[in-house]
Amino acid sequence: MLEFSILAILATCIAGMGQIASSKRETLPVWERKNGKKEIEKWLEGFLAKLKRTSTRTEKCRLILAVERMKFENDHYAAWWNHVRFGEENGEIFDRFKESLQKIKITEFQKQLLKSNAALKIGHSEIKEEKGEWKIPTELKSKIISEGGEALVFSEKFGIFETAVRIQIFDPFLFTDEFGLDLMTWKINFEKDYEKAVKKDESGNENQMPMHKNIIKNFINIELFHKKDLKKEDCIGWITIMEKADEDLRTVLKAEKIGIQKRKKIAEGIVDGFIYLNKIGIYHFDKKLENVLLMDGIPKIIDFGLILETTGRSGYREMGYTRKGSKFRSSAALSAATPGFADQNQFTGDQSTKKKKKKSTKLLRNAMRLLSTKLKNATFQSSAKSRL
Repeated sequence: MLEFSILAILATCIAGMGQIASSKRETLPVWERKNGKKEIEKWLEGFLAKLKRTSTRTEKCRLILAVERMKFENDHYAAWWNHVRFGEENGEIFDRFKESLQKIKITEFQKQLLKSNAALKIGHSEIKEEKGEWKIPTELKSKIISEGGEALVFSEKFGIFETAVRIQIFDPFLFTDEFGLDLMTWKINFEKDYEKAVKKDESGNENQMPMHKNIIKNFINIELFHKKDLKKEDCIGWITIMEKADEDLRTVLKAEKIGIQKRKKIAEGIVDGFIYLNKIGIYHFDKKLENVLLMDGIPKIIDFGLILETTGRSGYREMGYTRKGSKFRSSAALSAATPGFADQNQFTGDQSTKKKKKKSTKLLRNAMRLLSTKLKNATFQSSAKSRL
């Protein structure tokens, strides 16, 4: 009888320990769990099946964008190439004077697009404006944080953790009827597998990503590829699971929710964030108040869709902070940003590295000066109201 009682007590203890272990697993973020990859893959397959959109672009547009994602012998070719001629295995890019810039090896993804268009010649300017739309199911509409032509941001909960999930497409047919889940494969990258990025002039540090309290943290970045792209050379989209913030800075300032001391602290954090990015070789070309979010009063710089990157570190791309291709390594090739915040050399041609650094510093000062002006105006208006 005594032995039976002891066994019963042991069984109860073991069951209790199992419950505690299970409880601990539940409190861990999915990206830190031992079987986290399997859990994310299961979630991903269900999530991808819900994403649908239309596109008004053509196969030619897709090919132009695919060329823009390529790394050229000279990064300046990203701004100089005028048209491309495709063959069966190789292609060639030409400038506006019809002079050859370089030959290119056609990627597996480009081969899929060229099946019915061998020996095709396409002009860089032939790309059409995208007028397609997302077809968002009812179950996801209530989760939308922001919606753009080629990007969507949803709120998503993993266990007890609230996150933001950003979908960014680089190929316009992605998630359309012509490019569904059956043609897709992916690579899942976890933040825990990367080190903090160090100075840009320290080479040999591929396995790094930006890590700073004033830079939005990407926990997971899922790179999407065409299933025929066995070497995963041409990423055609991202799904990024990141920190979820409270509000953007413009909304907070407009509502006059914070005092002058908090505003100064926020401005200091923004400066620290941009200085860190510059140190690790990332130049943010879309500095605006909407691209700064607040998490418990701490500013977080977001939106890395329009950046110049100088190191070529693969970790930056794998974790969703920079894009692949010479276009994002030559400021002259970047052609769109928010007026007033974009670096002027986007519109006037490339600059030397030294000039670029000076202009970047000046731009940051101007942005902070503009922010300070808004803060002063907001403070003045708030004070005036309090006196009425």
